[in-house]
Amino acid sequence: MPEVMVPVRRQRPVPWGCNEWEWRKRVFEEALDVRKGREDIPPAVAQGIHFSVTLVFRMKSGSIERADLDNLAKPVLDTLFKSRNAQGQGNELTGAMFDVDDDRVFHLIVEKKPVVGPEDEGVDITIAW
Repeated sequence: MPEVMVPVRRQRPVPWGCNEWEWRKRVFEEALDVRKGREDIPPAVAQGIHFSVTLVFRMKSGSIERADLDNLAKPVLDTLFKSRNAQGQGNELTGAMFDVDDDRVFHLIVEKKPVVGPEDEGVDITIAW
């Protein structure tokens, strides 16, 4: 089963609804860099492909307690996969990794891990198909 890993560091994860555009832009840029070197990314027309996504959010103790996992996951998924209903600035920050909607995600693992400094904040993304 092919997989791709996208580490994002030095950026505090921002939940959906909290002006997440700077965070999404960083995830978008990192995902595009990883995608450039991959020939095995499935095309948009690929039917029947299901994705498994693992998101490990790395956050300082001051923000880890206040961030809901479901709200952290949404902006990342909307950035990595092509969103059918992108709104506002999201129109340009979608589909960074895959040209299909995130309704193809059939397995999702999301967790938070505490880190000490801002240089370690971010997310570890693993996607398999």
